[in-house]
Amino acid sequence: MKLWHRFRGAALVGSALTLLGPASGQGQPTRQAEQQLITLESDSTPVVTVLEILAERTGLNIVTSPEVQGKAISIRLKNTPFTEALNLVVRAAGLGYERVGNSILVADPERLATETGLTTEVFTLEYANAQEVVSALDVISKQVRAYVSGNRLIVKAPQSVIEQIQAIVKEIDRRPAQVLFEARLVEVNTSRLEELGIDWEKITKWTEVLTEGDPGPSPNNALPEQLGYNKADEFGKIYRQQEAVEVALDMLITDGSARLLANSKITTMNNQEAEIFIGQTVPVVITSLQSGATGGTFQSTSLDYIDVGVKLKILPRISSEGFITSTVTPEVSNIVGFVGPNNDLPQTSTRRATSVVRVRDGQKFYLGGLLNEENKETVKKVPVLGDIPLIRYLFRHYRTETTQTDLLIEITPTIVRDQG
Repeated sequence: MKLWHRFRGAALVGSALTLLGPASGQGQPTRQAEQQLITLESDSTPVVTVLEILAERTGLNIVTSPEVQGKAISIRLKNTPFTEALNLVVRAAGLGYERVGNSILVADPERLATETGLTTEVFTLEYANAQEVVSALDVISKQVRAYVSGNRLIVKAPQSVIEQIQAIVKEIDRRPAQVLFEARLVEVNTSRLEELGIDWEKITKWTEVLTEGDPGPSPNNALPEQLGYNKADEFGKIYRQQEAVEVALDMLITDGSARLLANSKITTMNNQEAEIFIGQTVPVVITSLQSGATGGTFQSTSLDYIDVGVKLKILPRISSEGFITSTVTPEVSNIVGFVGPNNDLPQTSTRRATSVVRVRDGQKFYLGGLLNEENKETVKKVPVLGDIPLIRYLFRHYRTETTQTDLLIEITPTIVRDQG
């Protein structure tokens, strides 16, 4: 539905209205009439006249304050929605407006900003967090409050501001996408691999080989570089060779040369951090001296806790092209000893890294290089003779073993699709 008006000056307006006859918006629901497109041209026409035409075509009432009288504008609109046309007309005249039910109040912005020109509105949010939305709307209005328990917004502002807030809330309050992370953390004993003659660096060089057409099955006793191929496209024309590093990991875990620290699945919303922690929480007693109000000192004791084990933090961001950008922070810690005056404060060894990875939906990626080296001293002695003072060193053998480990992280992010 379109509305077309063309007039020059107030004298021609009356003629135009006479020729058009009854307004096409009369008798229609107001919201439906507001959806019509408007084409309007005017030169030095009173603002009141233009507003009357817009109100007539939508069935709305219009009320103008005294300062609106005498203002004129020149405007040319073509196929413009009613709300946009109303905003342009009012702003061109340096005015503001409020919507009260089926009526429009047009007045000076300062008059609308008074208590009598404010409207209160409540917005119920389904997905977005009310407090976060309040922060986002701070650039629009300072009169937005969050009702946390009901996840609602309470707004007290001019109607034009409320309409802006309504449009922003509609864009923000959408159902967020979710990402499923399949994470596997494997600690590989590289020292043992060297004893077996295996080059760990060559195994972790993950490459893909693509072929056109099915290359056929491979032997059952095939080496990693001779593994079979999987389909890489839905048409079955491109095949991708299996990852040698994944096969090697499974073999090392079975052989005992690698230790599986975590094998977890966790789902999180887009732009929300997920955390996996496998380990134990160790209590730590902290003693300190503090000054009293009278000038003396006293001893205070507090209890704190530290996490020891495997911790993995992942923050996903989903793009419109189906890519997933993940900020991954793995951490592995363990207690290596105790320090302090009473040897009661645990000393931990921690390996931590942060990486940002961008992959396609369902594409697997690896993180590695978190190396750790431990020195372990073992003592072998002859029974009885190894405990006799002075000569016990003759019957003892000391050996220092160095163990090197590498933490390898395998992560597969997948966008959760709606089942409905």
